[in-house]
Amino acid sequence: MSRFDPYQSLGFHCSLTLKAFVADLARRLEGTGVSPAQFRVLAHLMASGPRAQNELCELLSISAPSAVKLIDRMERDGWVAREIDAADRRVKRVVPTERTTAVWDELSVHSRELLEQAYAGIDPLEIDMTKKILARVRRNLGDQGA
Repeated sequence: MSRFDPYQSLGFHCSLTLKAFVADLARRLEGTGVSPAQFRVLAHLMASGPRAQNELCELLSISAPSAVKLIDRMERDGWVAREIDAADRRVKRVVPTERTTAVWDELSVHSRELLEQAYAGIDPLEIDMTKKILARVRRNLGDQGA
């Protein structure tokens, strides 16, 4: 039986790539008052609207206690607010505040610049194909939101 070689794994390469993206984003966000983890929360909220806390846990791949601490800090700093879900009062939805909306375009510049650097020299068709392949891998692994 052959030994597992992590460098032959898309998952391993995705992990290495994510680590590089997060490190670069952290450098770009210095001085903004937003951490990479907070940026990821805001990106999800700004892209698709308010989310239940448990949905954010899944999207960010973090535990519920970690999400609560993260959202607590963001609420304290004025980036998000918690609102009771109108359909289910047990659910707390996390919503971006006016502060977030006001500075989102400015914060987004950091992400757009990061992607521009990361994708330098790569054909846009290759980027699109990579996204499609990774979505198929996620679906194969049971991620219905892929």
